[in-house]
This record gives sequence, C-alpha cells and structure tokens, in this order.
Amino acid sequence: MNTQATVNPVLVGIDGSKHARRAARWAALEAASRDTTLRLVHVIDAEEPDRQQSIHRAQHALHKAWKAVADTHIDVKLESEILSGSPADCLAEESRRAALVCVGDRGTHDTPDAPRGSTAVELARNAPGTVAIIRRTHREFDHRKWIVAVLDESASATAVLKAAKADSAWRDAPVLMLEPWSHSGEPADVRHPVHVALARYLRAAANAHLESVTLAMPGHLGNLLRQSACIDQLVIVPGDDTELVAELTSDDMRKTLKGSDCTLLFVRPSHRVPNGDVTARQQNSIELSAAQP
Repeated sequence: MNTQATVNPVLVGIDGSKHARRAARWAALEAASRDTTLRLVHVIDAEEPDRQQSIHRAQHALHKAWKAVADTHIDVKLESEILSGSPADCLAEESRRAALVCVGDRGTHDTPDAPRGSTAVELARNAPGTVAIIRRTHREFDHRKWIVAVLDESASATAVLKAAKADSAWRDAPVLMLEPWSHSGEPADVRHPVHVALARYLRAAANAHLESVTLAMPGHLGNLLRQSACIDQLVIVPGDDTELVAELTSDDMRKTLKGSDCTLLFVRPSHRVPNGDVTARQQNSIELSAAQP
C-alpha cells in the first residue's frame, strides 16, 4: 500500500493569451520540481449564449498552452479542464485544492473597464490558496537574478521560507531574505518556527554555492523593487499580509514591474478539502480529454 501523501497539483489559468502560455511554461518547472501534475484550466462564461463556440475556443487555448509546455521538454504530467463561471471566482475556489495557482500578469478575461491584469489582482487578493502572478518576457530563466523572500512572524512565514529555499534550489538562484526583527531593536522570539528555520537555513547556506543574505525589511517593499526589479526573478510574500498584497498588486507596482521578469508569489497555508467537495466540483466541470493532440 502506498502511504505517500498526494501532492496537490500546480494549476494554471489559461485564457488564450501569450501571458497565460508564459505562465504555463513557468509553472511546468514548479510542477516537475514538486513531482506533481500540471493542470491547465480554462474558464468559460456561464452566461455565454453560444456555449459550443465557447468550448471550442477553450479547447483551442488549452491546446496551444499544452504545446507551449511540451516545447519546454520538462518532464511533467499534464491535465486540462474547462470550468464554467467567473474566471477569478473559479480559480480562487480551485486554489483550495492546488499547491498553487498561476496566472499571467494580464489576459483576455480582465474585467471590462478595469486596469489590465484585474483578474490576476482579484485572485491574488481574494484566493484562499497560494497564487503566483507570472511575468515573463524571455523564454529562458536568468539564474543570476535574485529570489526575494519577505519574512515575518505570521502563519505563512515558514511557508514563505520553504518556498524560497525550494525555488532557489530548483532555479539555481541567489536568495535575499527581508526580515524586520534583527534591525528593529525589539527582542525577537527566537523560539518562533521561522527564526529557528531561518537560522538553520543560513548555517547550511554558508557552505553552499548559492548566495543567501538577509536585509532589514524596508518600510515599503515597492521602494526596493523600483530599484531592483530588473535583477529580481521572483518575490515571495505572505499572502495573509493584506497591506503588502495590496501594495504589490497596485497600479503603481504594475508600472514598476512592467517589462520585467519579476514574478510575484503570494504564499498561504495549505488547505485540505474533503473528498465530497472535490466530487461536487468535478460534477460542475465540463469534460475535456487529458490526451491533447
């Protein structure tokens, strides 16, 4: 009997845009590194009068995304599915059952009359699970670019550190840890899990070839990113820090990160969903064969 825990899939919202295909390529490495499935999901409008045409467009978009992932030659299991409803709402609900949900920084399902990337912003701010907003202008990863991790003493802190460690190893990239306690003058609770984990990580990193450093957390992360976005490939933050999430998904930050390869990862604690809930969701989805041409 196999007692190994099942790893939740990495999910990508696919809307037919090039930004979604770039997100799928980025997510393929995440899924392969976690030894889990990559799910490509397209959401069609439940009120669309021509449902068959909507399904046809969805299948076409999923096929192109599937091919984009296959072209990376990353060894990852692929699945695809069509759901019906609001893209932001459906993907937020799916985040309960996913290791993370990835979306492009803009796409075809953005809310009418709202800024570009409005679906990604809504998802990052409201989803109960972990969300990544992918920015990719180049097909290949630049391993010299930094991973920036924001640490605090919230419930998500150890998950942020774990994600930074894993992505640093997978992407062979240096890590900058931003934390508030070592420069605040306030006594820190050294028994807090994130302090213990960070100390252990830094001791191990001292003998590793990848650079890992800590700096004081600035008053506004945006000020730092305005200076460093061109040399950062990934910023990882606690998803339960609503002020920080709002800052990173603001219009000003969109302008700051425009044209960069700086992806934003909003980490939230894992959710366990009863099997009955999974069955109910599957009954509301539209059947789509996983065997793409």
